[in-house]
Amino acid sequence: MNTPPTQNPPFPALRSLLLPFLAVLFLTSCRHGFAPSPTAVSLHVTRWVSSTEASPWQEMPTPAPTSTDFSSDHLVTVDLETRFQRIDGFGGCFNELGWDALLALDDTQRATALKALFDPATGCGFTLGRMGMGANDFALEWYSFDETPGDFAMKDFSIARDKTHLIPYMKAAMKYQPNLAVWGTPWSPPTWMKTNGAYKGGRMKQDPQTLAAYAIYFSKYVQAYRAAGINLYAIHPQNEPLYNTGNYPQCAWSGTELDTFLRDYLLPQLKKDKVHVQVWLGTMVSGKLADFTDPVLADPVTGPQITGVGYQYGGQGAIAATHAKYPDKIMLQTETECYKGENTWTQAFTTFGKIATDLNNFANGYEFWNMILNEKSTSTWGWKQNSLLKIDTQKKQIIYNPEFYALKHFSHFVPPGSYRVAATGSPVKNLSAFITPKRELVVVFSNDTDNDLPISLYANARMTTITAPAKSMNTVVLGK
Repeated sequence: MNTPPTQNPPFPALRSLLLPFLAVLFLTSCRHGFAPSPTAVSLHVTRWVSSTEASPWQEMPTPAPTSTDFSSDHLVTVDLETRFQRIDGFGGCFNELGWDALLALDDTQRATALKALFDPATGCGFTLGRMGMGANDFALEWYSFDETPGDFAMKDFSIARDKTHLIPYMKAAMKYQPNLAVWGTPWSPPTWMKTNGAYKGGRMKQDPQTLAAYAIYFSKYVQAYRAAGINLYAIHPQNEPLYNTGNYPQCAWSGTELDTFLRDYLLPQLKKDKVHVQVWLGTMVSGKLADFTDPVLADPVTGPQITGVGYQYGGQGAIAATHAKYPDKIMLQTETECYKGENTWTQAFTTFGKIATDLNNFANGYEFWNMILNEKSTSTWGWKQNSLLKIDTQKKQIIYNPEFYALKHFSHFVPPGSYRVAATGSPVKNLSAFITPKRELVVVFSNDTDNDLPISLYANARMTTITAPAKSMNTVVLGK
């Protein structure tokens, strides 16, 4: 199976490999007593894309190699020797309403939309996908894989419905991203496994017979999806286990209950069935490690068997703390803020900043929520949310929402296998820097000011200056 790397493998010495190809940005800071030469030789910028509200995704002219003065007040520096986490990819969630919107288009238009998200050459280049195990709040209706009460052996387990909705959606994406890696998590277990007997609200029953049956449910799910040709590389035990009062599929667990299920039921069942799949703790909305993260990861039996932790936007503040306490675990931002279907440029700018923050706080990947919705942008349960693309099913048009560009500024340029490196700069905001597998240096930042801003990129007597447009998101690529 093609799966994302599980942790940082050995990597060659970057400096010796990159100097022949890159303009190396040396970490310089006036507060440390260093100052670059005022007439440094220009770096080699191979590509620069800038996005403003009026002109998203503009290919900007690259500066010619020339000596120039610089301003230490507008200096961006990168320390190539200080390497952080490996980037495993970017993506979004496959939801039934997204596929339903795509079906309103003809084959050519549908291909255009999917290429915009998954094609690595021209699109976002998504390599990760999320899905619900059964219905989520953007499914067409409620369903699970086994609604036969008391079927503890899972004899009636079936993914037949997904073969008409989600699996065609994924396979259409795989035409442009053959190595697409998908992970799944339930919003709700089968209703008969819950304390209230309903898909809304309630808690997971904790009797041994029900928990053992639920472990079989997960095992059969992984096997069925792989048999259908989907690279299902990971499972998370519960979407947002803190919540159980909403009008949509939900199920509450405590941290101790999740640990018991993982340790005593799910992990042993997967081992018994010889199902090799990553098991994560996710998807968490609590910023308090004591709620879910510590009860699971601090367990000497469960913790070592958990690959990583997935945090929704509500748990964003816990990513750095989790990495500090459990540095061997992969971090994934599993859902960006959903908003309410406004799809504004201001929201995109905020999302751009949150992506940078999460990556700078050691997230190994980042996933959007709804990749595609129709013009109503409304869930089956009655609320609107944002999406990367909007399909006007009446006019047969594809609308590229602002957050599409915010995410593309990262995902298009930073493929799996890249590494984040140290970067500092002022007055730019949301600054992140990466080394790609092709040994290119990618610098991403925003100009939040109301004025065009000259930015000097400096390294070891090498420098270039660009002028970032006011209120813009920017990606600069430096290479051979």
